[in-house]
Amino acid sequence: MKIRGPVVTLGAVAAVGAGMWLVNVSQQNETPPVAEAPASVAAQPSTTAPRPQQFPAKADYVGTVPTNYGAITLDIGVDGNRAVAYACDGNSVEVWLRGDATDGVVRLASKDKASTINGRLRGSTVAGTLEIRGKSWQFVASEVNEPAGLYVDQGVDGRSSWIVDADGTVTGVLRRPDGSTVPAPALAGDATRVNGDTDVV
Repeated sequence: MKIRGPVVTLGAVAAVGAGMWLVNVSQQNETPPVAEAPASVAAQPSTTAPRPQQFPAKADYVGTVPTNYGAITLDIGVDGNRAVAYACDGNSVEVWLRGDATDGVVRLASKDKASTINGRLRGSTVAGTLEIRGKSWQFVASEVNEPAGLYVDQGVDGRSSWIVDADGTVTGVLRRPDGSTVPAPALAGDATRVNGDTDVV
C-alpha cells in the first residue's frame, strides 16, 4: 500500500509528459503558413489625351437645316485655321459667319454677333448648332468636292451668294445695295469660289 501512491503519481506524470511530447511533435510537423504574395500593382491609366481630329487644309461642308418655315442651306468652308460659313434659304434669309477652325472645332459668328455656329468635326462631317437671331437648329454638314461649295459674285445689282450641294442643287440670295434680299439669279459663270478666305466677302 505504501508503494502504490508513488506508482500512481509516476504514472500520472508520465501520461502528462507523453501528452506534452505529442503536442510538441504535432506542432513541429505542421506546415508553416506561406506568406501571401503582394497583390500586383494595378496598371496606371495613361495620362496622354488622344489628339483631336484635325480639319483638312481646305474643305467644304454642306448641309440642309430644316426649320419651321422651310429649309436653310448651310456651307462651312475651312482654309487652314480659319472658316467662313454662309446660310441662306434661297429667298430672303441669309447670314455670313466667320471665325476659327482649330482642333476639329469651328466657332463662328456674324459681324453683329446675332448669329453663331458651333460645330465639331466628326469623320467627314461637321455637326453642331446654327443660331440665327435667337433661333437655333441642329445641323450636320457633309464634306463635298468641287464644283459643290460656296460662290459669290459682286455685280451692279448687289452681291449674289450661292451654295451648290453634292447633287448640284443651287441655293442663293441676292443682297441689294439697299440691304433688301431676294432670290439670287442663276449662278454666274465667273463667280468666285469661297473657302475660308475672309477677304472675299
